[in-house]
Amino acid sequence: MYRNRRPYRTLLFVTTAFVVAIACAKAGLPLPAGAHQVEDRGLSEMSGLEASPQHAGVLWSINDSGSRPLLYRLGAKGENLGRVAVRGTDWWHNDWEPLAFWHEGGVEWLVIGDVGDNKGRRDHVNLHGLREPAPGQTRADVEWTLAFRYPDGARDAEGITIDPLTGDALVLTKRDKPQRLYRVPLSARDAGDPVVAEFVTTLPPLSALATGLDIAPDGRSVAVLTYKGLYVWGHDVGEPWGAVFARAPVRTELPPMSKAEAMAFGHDPDTIYVGSERIPTPLVMISLR
Repeated sequence: MYRNRRPYRTLLFVTTAFVVAIACAKAGLPLPAGAHQVEDRGLSEMSGLEASPQHAGVLWSINDSGSRPLLYRLGAKGENLGRVAVRGTDWWHNDWEPLAFWHEGGVEWLVIGDVGDNKGRRDHVNLHGLREPAPGQTRADVEWTLAFRYPDGARDAEGITIDPLTGDALVLTKRDKPQRLYRVPLSARDAGDPVVAEFVTTLPPLSALATGLDIAPDGRSVAVLTYKGLYVWGHDVGEPWGAVFARAPVRTELPPMSKAEAMAFGHDPDTIYVGSERIPTPLVMISLR
């Protein structure tokens, strides 16, 4: 009789352990050392991140695909500074990933990169432009959309930035080995039909899939984020990007964090912010000095 109880005790132990594991997962993972916790728990899959060029200490972020069309306004320590509803895109069909800023005609354009394509099936992808929302603003309209396709087949991308000298969007693929960099002129946003991106160069071998791309506010460096590290290259303004990425980068280790997919330079070109897709959502500040 007692021999028959052991399987039930084992089953009870395994079931209890499973329930405890699920409860711990729901409670969230501990934050990485030195990270701030993002206060707005709606930002649960942080994918894009950019520092406001007009308001010091303000960051903008978005969730990954499948979420509501919202911009999240954050403080540099993860403070909740309010949400902005974005109107004017068929967001539910596509895959928002990165953010970028572009200055033109006295306007700071916040560019949303609808460039995710996990299965490499999309005929074209999109960049959506809207004016940076003012403090307290709760709604914003997309004022233009630039559709583009790649010259060599569909690609999955999670990194975009805008070359401040040329006004070209630079798009970095995620899954290619090595990762590929493309150029899309924002001046073509009124073309109507999707424009064809121009292949620029490949990157040197990186530690993992590339999930972020940004140019420093002074234009003197460019950074690439992967799941395992942060890579920074020096950049002379006007220097061809092929020459920049032909050099060896400086690698900075990330603190242990899962799915690091959001990265942006701060107002200080020696400061970079990194966030990840998880709850609680961490915001890590990395000093390049």
